[in-house]
Amino acid sequence: MMNRAVTSILLLALLLATAFSASDLAASQVGGTRQSAFGARFNRDDPIAFDEDKLDIEKPSDWPVYELYDVYENQLQGRGDPEQKRAVNINTIGEVPDSSWFTNRLGVREMSVAEIATGPNLTGPPADGRWTVIGRPGGGVTPKFMIEDEEGDRFIIKFDPMDYPEIASGAEMISSKFFHALGYHVAEAYIVRLTKDRLEIAPGATFTTDTGMTREIDQVDIDHWMSSAPVGPDGVYRALASKFVPGEGVGEFRFFGTRPDDPNDIFPHEHRRELRGYRVSSAWLNHDDSRALNTYDSFIEENGRRFIKHYLLDFGSTLGSASIGANAPRGGNEYFIEGGLAWKTALTLGIWHRPWLSADMPDIAAIGNFEAEYFVPPKWKPEYPNAALDHMDAADAFWAARILAKFSDEVIEAVVAEARFADPRAVAYVNEVLRARRDKAVNYWIAQTNPLDEFKLAGDGGSLTLEWDNAAIRVGAAADGARYGVRWSAFDNRTGGESGLSDREVRTTRTAVPTDAWGTPDAFGYRYLRAHIFTRHADFPWWAEPLIVTVRDKGAEGVDIVGIERPRVYPNAGGAE
Repeated sequence: MMNRAVTSILLLALLLATAFSASDLAASQVGGTRQSAFGARFNRDDPIAFDEDKLDIEKPSDWPVYELYDVYENQLQGRGDPEQKRAVNINTIGEVPDSSWFTNRLGVREMSVAEIATGPNLTGPPADGRWTVIGRPGGGVTPKFMIEDEEGDRFIIKFDPMDYPEIASGAEMISSKFFHALGYHVAEAYIVRLTKDRLEIAPGATFTTDTGMTREIDQVDIDHWMSSAPVGPDGVYRALASKFVPGEGVGEFRFFGTRPDDPNDIFPHEHRRELRGYRVSSAWLNHDDSRALNTYDSFIEENGRRFIKHYLLDFGSTLGSASIGANAPRGGNEYFIEGGLAWKTALTLGIWHRPWLSADMPDIAAIGNFEAEYFVPPKWKPEYPNAALDHMDAADAFWAARILAKFSDEVIEAVVAEARFADPRAVAYVNEVLRARRDKAVNYWIAQTNPLDEFKLAGDGGSLTLEWDNAAIRVGAAADGARYGVRWSAFDNRTGGESGLSDREVRTTRTAVPTDAWGTPDAFGYRYLRAHIFTRHADFPWWAEPLIVTVRDKGAEGVDIVGIERPRVYPNAGGAE
């Protein structure tokens, strides 16, 4: 323990020394911004696109999450920092840099329909030929076992429940591809078909029974595990093959705090924007099982460095599935322990009942309880409280909703086709519900803060205009007719001070940049201006809280946008920061 602690301290010291020697304005991460050695708000390399969180570390010990204790911590203890602060891992324009947690995909670039539908599946399903059963994973509720194909690749084979063929495998195929496009790290997943005679048991293969005893696998075990799975008249089983994640498993990650044996893990998880914004996509896909038990930390080696890469896994309990059957109507609408609503029903002798209990569900086994009519985005809930999801603020939600809006109807149709539902009614229904829930989620969360985006500069250094778009109007969440007020100020990057210039009222999404009034040059000779932009809209009065855009003049290097700061407190929640 002492050696690991000393090593961690030395590694952190090395990281800081490396950072500060890299340039005369290198920085450490402080409260969501990179505070420079000179105290400047903006650094020479801002806005950063990559988070340097892949420092070479020694192998950590396994750090598992135990289900009952996870419920206790989150449901009863309310773990995590109680302070509602701005996300701490974002760059100066409010984006999440690529890291061991997240890789920007659809949020920053165009992705073709085919690329999104392919998702993480880049290496292929289990090879043809014999599959050798090598064990059975612990945890989870679905019938499953692990196999190795003739090429040496390993997969977990998961089966659907007997009375709900296709429900869990279809949900996992669909959701894994959406979460991958959003930017999360997920496992490859494939729909496969197999017969029992394709399987053989590896010599010495063992598994742990429900009573905790470890013993060798035999054919009786295989028959038992597959006995609760639906099978066709020709003896063919449909299953989902989830490929082993590269590296070595070292436990799961929690949605609060940091991992104590990982020097790279410096941002409290409840203050990471990609984990807070995970609420928006989880609500859309009804991923009420979005908890620590369905995460995975893998110790990998990449480019000569060894570090932990963080994954989201097991999406069999999304859409209308609960993995072992249809999700309960409560799923996504209430925590599994929520006495208040139960008492309300009891005290009114059943006169008041949960509205979502009235939802009509199709009689299609592959669907389960998945609907859009009673879906209310801000009221959606996971199985039990999640610190990161609960810390999501309006700026986090806007970031997530803006990405979600990029899933077109065509993309949704292509991804749903990957589930290979046999019943055309299932295909049509899932498409319809996903589209409706997308629209509800995007329209709600994209409008909870000043929704300006797509900022760019036009012109040259002598005559510049700042242009933008209104995301809420663009996606149809608001009617046209917004007006904008712009207050320009000269910004001093050395002190953080501003000196006012002028207020302007504009009816278009562009305004001239006062290039004759730059702030005092900083240590690099860079000069700055700030635009506080107010949006006036009759239906959304809270958009009047200004969004701040910082423009930087780098001399011969040109002019760019270096800062975007968005109001983060929800309407009627005590004002915005």
